Amino acid sequence: MNLSIKQLRAFIALTETDNFTRAAQKINLSQPAFSSLIAGLEEEVGYRLFDRDTRKVQLNADGLHFIDIVRRLVQTHDDAVGEIKSYATGYKGKIVLAVLPSMAVEWLPQVLAQYHRAYPKIKVELLDTQWDRCLKAVLDGRADLALTAGQPSPGTFSSRMLFADRFYLICQNSHPLAQRDSVDVADVAQYPFVGFCKGTSIRQYTDQLIEPEGFNYVLEVRQLTTMMGLVAANYGVSIVTGLTLFQFQHKDIAIIPFRDLLLQRGIYLVTDKERQLSVCAKEFYDFLLERAESFVPTA
Repeated sequence: MNLSIKQLRAFIALTETDNFTRAAQKINLSQPAFSSLIAGLEEEVGYRLFDRDTRKVQLNADGLHFIDIVRRLVQTHDDAVGEIKSYATGYKGKIVLAVLPSMAVEWLPQVLAQYHRAYPKIKVELLDTQWDRCLKAVLDGRADLALTAGQPSPGTFSSRMLFADRFYLICQNSHPLAQRDSVDVADVAQYPFVGFCKGTSIRQYTDQLIEPEGFNYVLEVRQLTTMMGLVAANYGVSIVTGLTLFQFQHKDIAIIPFRDLLLQRGIYLVTDKERQLSVCAKEFYDFLLERAESFVPTA
């Protein structure tokens, strides 16, 4: 059976007007063209749908059964077309963003809240994990894009730098370095150091920073909250990034910038070079770029 949506709409119009002329006008067709649609519909279903006389047209028993089916079919069609249009215009869909946990503390949540207000029908899922897993999620297709630190291989990924994220020393308020206006990496090397676990993005950077100095690692942690508790208890000092400072606003913790302003990491928006973004993912990509342009990192 091959029924067209045009035939079904003509059928509904005729049931609502009980008159061929008015029904044809309602869907902007000539009466001969409209009559042809109804005749074709009845031929396709194999039975008559209307009782006709010289004054009006009424549904017969078969037509009364058929009308409920037609309304469901037309509604399903209209809903599907609406879904396609919403998706094509970027106003509906799903996006998966892989992101380093350190980036999901302050800046990103604010951006996501703005995005949700602008595009409430688009669902954004976060995959917060370490650096290498963010990139693997993009390659595997489990994530549309990633927010990560450092520029990945240009042969595999496309990446755009959003902004620079500076490093800071954190220590307990009573620590000898707490009253400094700024510090050097060499100043930190002589004190017990609480580091992030190997494999994390920030650990890769701190290992590069301390290579010539050789920090005294006394403990390694994975979570920012664990780091905050240990530093507040004066277990050791640590190095964190500007994007995570919100997590360390604690009455017992001092935050000191490094004298060398080049002690920073680049924050990149990453996609798979071989895979085109969906319409809504591309809209989200552009939204992140726009918000990054107006973002002023912690000085």
